[in-house]
Amino acid sequence: MTPSPILDLAGLTLEVNHLGRGVRFYSQVLGLELRRHDEAAGVAEFTVNPHQTLTLWQPITRQANDERLAPLRPRGASHLHYAWQIDPAQLEPSKALLDAHGLEWQEINLGTDDRPDPTLYFFDPFGHGLELRGVNRDDARQPHFPPTPVQRPAHALPVMGLREVALAFGDYAAMKERLPRAYGFAYAKEQEDRDFAQFTLGPQAEPDGNGTPRRWLYAWDPQVGLADMLGGDHALVRFYADVDAVAGQVDAAGLLSVRDEQGLAVRDPEGHVFEFVPA
Repeated sequence: MTPSPILDLAGLTLEVNHLGRGVRFYSQVLGLELRRHDEAAGVAEFTVNPHQTLTLWQPITRQANDERLAPLRPRGASHLHYAWQIDPAQLEPSKALLDAHGLEWQEINLGTDDRPDPTLYFFDPFGHGLELRGVNRDDARQPHFPPTPVQRPAHALPVMGLREVALAFGDYAAMKERLPRAYGFAYAKEQEDRDFAQFTLGPQAEPDGNGTPRRWLYAWDPQVGLADMLGGDHALVRFYADVDAVAGQVDAAGLLSVRDEQGLAVRDPEGHVFEFVPA
């Protein structure tokens, strides 16, 4: 099997209706480092760790949040469900931190009784669904950039980095065929009882769950998932990749794209925009 050119998850862009409120939430609750805050452009960018970023876009009429990507008509994702990697020992203290911030949370065991995988779910002020997922840093299934602890303020959740992003696709069958063919995503599996596919963000498809440090793209039809969370619409997601290899597949698929010294950006037929950057 040809290895996937997709190497890892690099960053997400969320749509917000109030940039200042978003900056406060992600600075205080997640303890992310703010590296750009431009009210005129409607953009705030955070450093998650040395290899990942989180960006907030507030839509501004007749103005692109990013002129470079304007030909692709990107938007920040609405009601995106995404997950953070966290040390399992920090899940219990995180409940107290969420309480202190006045945030409702829900705990769900994604494992089994003999091999539990407790996970915490909560929402940001804009309806994006956040998840705290324990990661076993000794697991052999390492991503291109392995998770490492990041020093956060005492009042912030002790997250290491982004784990996964979940996107909605209206035409599920076409998506499941297109993502491997047009971009090279490694299809891992789908659930038996719902239209929910998992793609490993790495050279080979691998099993999910039970603390794997690997990172993931989840894709499902428009439905309510766990903890009443929805997959994101018109998402903007950045991936580390072999850009030349992805470009060859994108060109063969005839998809609208922009390429420059920063990497390759592609508009998916469902309206998502994917960026591929070198590692």
